[in-house]
Parts: sequence; structure tokens; C-alpha cells
Amino acid sequence: MTDNEKQLKLSLSEESGIYPNEQTLHGVNLGNWLLLEKWMSPGLYSSPDQKDEYTLCEALGDKAQGIMRAHRESWITEEDFKWLANWGINAVRLPFGYWILDADGPYVESIDIMDQAVDWCEQYGMKLLLDLHGLPGCQGPEHHTGRGGHFAWPKDANCYARSLDLIEQFAQRYKDKSCINGFSVVNEPHESIDSKVLIKFYEESIERVRKHMPAEKVAAVIAAYPENLMPTYHGCVPHIQNVMTDVHLYQSFCGWENRDPFTYIYAASRRGEQLGKWAQQGSFVIGEWSLSWPKELHDVLETWPTSMYDQMMRAYASTQLAAFEQADGWYFWSYKVIDRPHWSFRDAVERGWFPPKIDG
Repeated sequence: MTDNEKQLKLSLSEESGIYPNEQTLHGVNLGNWLLLEKWMSPGLYSSPDQKDEYTLCEALGDKAQGIMRAHRESWITEEDFKWLANWGINAVRLPFGYWILDADGPYVESIDIMDQAVDWCEQYGMKLLLDLHGLPGCQGPEHHTGRGGHFAWPKDANCYARSLDLIEQFAQRYKDKSCINGFSVVNEPHESIDSKVLIKFYEESIERVRKHMPAEKVAAVIAAYPENLMPTYHGCVPHIQNVMTDVHLYQSFCGWENRDPFTYIYAASRRGEQLGKWAQQGSFVIGEWSLSWPKELHDVLETWPTSMYDQMMRAYASTQLAAFEQADGWYFWSYKVIDRPHWSFRDAVERGWFPPKIDG
């Protein structure tokens, strides 16, 4: 038996990821709700030119209001919060675009839906991490900023200033909500942004948040993205109280080629050592992770017998869960994705890749 096969056997025999630390936040992202991502629900889009929320709303014109309203009211409902609470989820990361509160261009404002999300977290006893996923001008050229290919922030001074104003408006709006335990002021800022500029933005935005949400109640969450920038940003604002670093750990984006699944599971098991070192340096959360594989490996695994494949997926899930207990919290990406069970927490649970209910 190879070392990788031994690791798989160990992952299957131990239940270390099934009965986790009670103090850790066990969460999901509610993606594609308050900021659309085409790959998560492609049926909303009728043309290749519609690549993101901006171009979709632009193409819909006068129909955008009704279609976006219908999506937001149906994508996530109270029943989903009930299901999550029953499984044992105690935390939610809520990605949203700035336009939810202050829409411009073709975007559609939906602040009442965000208000409802916050209230459901209160009702079902879940901690809530507010995640500003799309800034004015876009913090990178990726589609998940709301407008792919548009990258004006932070060079555009108006976008920068507007971002700070909106962050304060959100903080003021939700300052009395006890469920909110963190505010992530920017998601996945592009790695080309100068670290001095980004750290200055963290300091200024946290100051705006702190006007309404004190440090003893709400953590300021700053992004270390991509993962290799963790040493740059973890602990970069030591003079600010209650700061957490957000790191995204996707096994499928390691850049390995022609590797077998045992390699990925073994690598996931070794993550615990690195995460333990990070934990000694300060608080951090794993804001995003999944059960995805690189496409080439995924295509191979799809040919496996179902029982063997499901066994592999359970090992993949439990190994990551065990390693991630080193963090202050983890948030699976995402709760719901159409026809992509490796990215869909609900589907993964229903397929038996996660336990039917978390304990601890």
C-alpha cells in the first residue's frame, strides 16, 4: 500500500472531521444571491455576451428589476436557513455587491433582501460574516466582482472614496444586529494591488466600521489573496484590535498536473501543519473552500464506480474538515450551485459526502 493509499484509509477510518471543535465557526457562503456568478446558475443567462451580473442586467433592461427580484426571492429562502441550522451550520458568510444598497448603471438595488438575510441569521442563531464581494470600480477583473474585465479600484479615487462611504453605511445599518461577528471589507483584491495601498485601505475601512461596530463585538476581516500572500497580510495591522485574516484554500487550484486523487487528499491532510502555524500568529478564517478537483482529474473520477467515488469524496471532505479545525472558522463555497455538487454544500450532504448532521 502506498503512502497516499494509507492516508485515504486513515481518512475513512477516523472521524476527525465529523466531530469538530465546538468553538470553530462551521459555515457556508450564500453565493450567487446578492452578487450573481454565471457558473452557479447559468440558466439565468440567454447569451454568451451576458457574462456577469452587470452585463446580464444591462441586457435585460427594463426587465432586470423583475427578474433579479424573482431570483433573489427564490435562490435562498427561510427553508434553506432551517436546513442549515438543522445540519449544524452555525455561521454564514454573505457575499454582496455594493449596488445592493446603492445601485448605479444597470444594477438592481435589493437591500430589503439583505435585511431579510440578516434577520434570518438572528432568528436561527447563526453568526454572520458580511462580505463585500464587489467594490465600486471592481477590485479585480474577475466576474465575481460583478463586472468582469473592469478593474478601476483602487486607482480611481472616486471609487476608493465611495467604497469607504458604503462600508460605513452598511456598518451603520446593521450595527444593532447581534448575529454579525465580522465584516470583510473586500473579497479577493487582485494581487497586483500594492500592499501598502491595500493595508491603508484596511486601516481606513476598519476605522469606518468601528464607528458603529465595536471591536469587542465585530471582527475586522482582511483578505490574504492569493494564498501565498498570507505572510504579507496576516498580522499586517497589529495596532487594530480583533482582526481576522481571510484565506481561501482550494485544492483544485494547486496547479498540479497528472496527479491522482490520493495526492490531493494527502496535501489536504498536510495543510493542518501550516494552519497551525498561522493560528499561532493570529486569528484567521477559511473564507472559501470546496470539494472540487481539477477538470482532468474530475473527468477521470467520473468514470469510477459510484461506491468507490463516494468513498473518495467522503475522504476528501473529512480530511479537509479535520485540517480546517485549526482555523477560527471555515465557510464552504457555496451552499447552492446548479449541477455542480463538488461546489454545492447541500448536494454534497445529500450525496453522503458530508455526514447527515454535524455534531459538536
